[in-house]
Formats: sequence, C-alpha cells, structure tokens
Amino acid sequence: MQPIKRFTPIFRYYYDILEKVFYYSDRRNILSRKVPSANASSSKQVDIIGELESDVLEVLKNNGQATASDVMQALHEKRDIAYTTVSTTLDRLYKKRLVDRKALPGPGGTRYLFSLGKDERLKRKIVESTLDRITGAFGDTAYSAIYRRLDSLPEDELERLKKQVDKVRKKK
Repeated sequence: MQPIKRFTPIFRYYYDILEKVFYYSDRRNILSRKVPSANASSSKQVDIIGELESDVLEVLKNNGQATASDVMQALHEKRDIAYTTVSTTLDRLYKKRLVDRKALPGPGGTRYLFSLGKDERLKRKIVESTLDRITGAFGDTAYSAIYRRLDSLPEDELERLKKQVDKVRKKK
C-alpha cells in the first residue's frame, strides 16, 4: 500500500494533464460542458445547452408553443433532422427544466405540447456559466464580440437592456 500512496500525486498530475488535453481536443461544442445546477444545495449537474438544443429553444421562443413535429418542420429549413432526434432533444430540455410540456391524449397516443420553461434563475445560471467559459477561454476576443453584438442591436432593444442593467445596479 505504501508505494501506491507515494505515487498518488504523480498520477493526479498526469490525470490533470489528460483532463485538460481531452477538454481542449473534445470535438463537442464548447457550450456542451457541465455546470452546477441552479439549486446550489444539489450536487446534480445540468448540461449547458448545445447547438441543437439552442435551435429548438429558439423555435419555441418564436412559436410560443409547439409539438415535436412542429419543431421538426421549423428546424427542417436549417438541417435534415429526424423526428426522434427532435423528440429526444425536447425530452432532455424538459428534464433540464428549460421547457414545459402539456400532455395531449389522442387516438394515436399521447402527444406533448411544449413551451419555454419559466425558471429564469436556471436560464440565467446557464447563460452566466456559458459566458464565463467563453470569456475564460477567449478573453478580450470574447468581450469584443459581445460588445459588437450589443452594438448591433436595434435601438429599442438596446434601450430595454440598458433599463435592465440600471435596475440590477440599483439593487446592489
């Protein structure tokens, strides 16, 4: 047992190096990493949304409510996608509490009507974690891109955001 304890720091060192190598060489989107859930007391993890989940949420935002087939038809303009993929993605978003669903029983079985979730704290946590990861990885380039994006917003939307920022600053 003694020799193993002596080499533990070395194994930990190489484990940390491999973890970094796999993180940076990972083919998945940078946004698909794990972050702590909105409930701080829970040790459970919540995935940050990936590209497909983001597209699905955008469809729900634009439509208000939609079934899996409605979402599939809307996404079909951007990509060739199967119904089962959309259905699975909606189910995962439901389990993450990012969408709500209402059962619609019918002769062919139960269908679900999906809408955006109402948990603003969870949404904020995901956005903040995503921004932290991006700014941590890309630094000034990320800040510059965020600024350019804000600068390109329509004037009314920019004014609405300024009011929200002022509101948050007053609370501090």
